Amino acid sequence: MKILISIIINALILYIITYLLGPNPIKWIEAGITLACDNCSYTSLEALKTYFIGGIVLGVINVTIRPILKILSLPLFFLFFWAVVFVINAIVLRLFTYIINDVLAISWVAYSINGWINFVIAVAIFTVLNMVYSLLFFKK
Repeated sequence: MKILISIIINALILYIITYLLGPNPIKWIEAGITLACDNCSYTSLEALKTYFIGGIVLGVINVTIRPILKILSLPLFFLFFWAVVFVINAIVLRLFTYIINDVLAISWVAYSINGWINFVIAVAIFTVLNMVYSLLFFKK
């Protein structure tokens, strides 16, 4: 049950990031994040599939690679907490987009972050949402 909740929360985090950095035709803002489907809404079936598969991939990355990154960055962690957490989340998010787009290469599943400014904003949102998620669900 904990795994399913983790997948759903990760998918929800991806949805929030996509919603916040998506296109806004009213303000003439281009898409900071694009999904595989062309002209689909954030709640379409294709988008929901992307979020769900993305939640699974993020869950696997969080269980396997994130602990290794934390151990490798431990000496710097005590001095530069926020910077190290931000860099770890940036690596996780970049690795996530690489796995979704290039390794899995499913034609109807893609998640692209366009530009460095959008990537930094996405990592900041991802960091805050992951901290809230950790505080709410893994409190002991």
